[in-house]
Amino acid sequence: MSRRLQSLLVPVAFALAAGCVPTIRVNVLQPAPVNMGAAKQLSIVETTGRRSAREETVQELIRQVRGDGYFTVTDRSEEGITVKVAGQTATATGGKGQPQAPNEIGLKIDILEWSSDKKEIPPQYDSKGNQTQAAQTLFAGKVLLGVTAFNAAGKTFLAEKEFKAVSAEQKTEEQAIGAAMRNAVGTLVVAITPKYVQKTIRMDGDDEGQKQILEVAKGGNLDQAGTELKSYLEKNPSNPAALYNMAVILDAQGKYQEALDLYTKAISNSTKDYYVQMKTECSQRLADEQAMKQ
Repeated sequence: MSRRLQSLLVPVAFALAAGCVPTIRVNVLQPAPVNMGAAKQLSIVETTGRRSAREETVQELIRQVRGDGYFTVTDRSEEGITVKVAGQTATATGGKGQPQAPNEIGLKIDILEWSSDKKEIPPQYDSKGNQTQAAQTLFAGKVLLGVTAFNAAGKTFLAEKEFKAVSAEQKTEEQAIGAAMRNAVGTLVVAITPKYVQKTIRMDGDDEGQKQILEVAKGGNLDQAGTELKSYLEKNPSNPAALYNMAVILDAQGKYQEALDLYTKAISNSTKDYYVQMKTECSQRLADEQAMKQ
């Protein structure tokens, strides 16, 4: 697992913001632009195009996916699998390996363009006629990938979707095309990979009776803070700040539905606008979580 992903996998980070507004910061997993649900396994099952271009692209895709650390990835492109795409359905046939698993996303990658534009730059001279730069030949790479991503049931998440990239000018054609290919693959990886993002949840620090509980939350012990808030609520069942802060604790623990119920109760007993805002953000986190389980 990459160090980058390990740093993001810390479930929650806690802090009291400068000033008097207490907050909890949480790392939340958000679906990728192309949401493939709960799948964590990618398999490259078929590639088309010039062999050397296919091999470079597959190697780069494996490198970037493994570097990100979210998916595992396997190259099955030599197993003889053929993928046919019809509308939003993909059918994989043949192959000498195991059938596609329910949690496995198959990828078909077509190399649609693998070329470069050549640019001749004449020598440069100063005002006295002295050559300041020799003549150069530069290349700008152009790569276009057609990608189909599908599950074992044939549902496509990408259906021959095009990922195009053009490189900056390079000294050799090989360098230029390689740079463009890496950019195109990077665009694909970003499109399909969920990301952890940090969110800040505001707590209510107006009730002096809860100050110590918020300090416990600040120290990172949400379980203890939740236990103490529960006891506080038993004695103060209609206290909006206690209802709200309990909702925040549950929200930070990923117990979104329980948190939403308490946010609603807190809102019914308070006129604070940020209660509504935090509830809305919690609703989005719940929706994202449900989308990731599909």
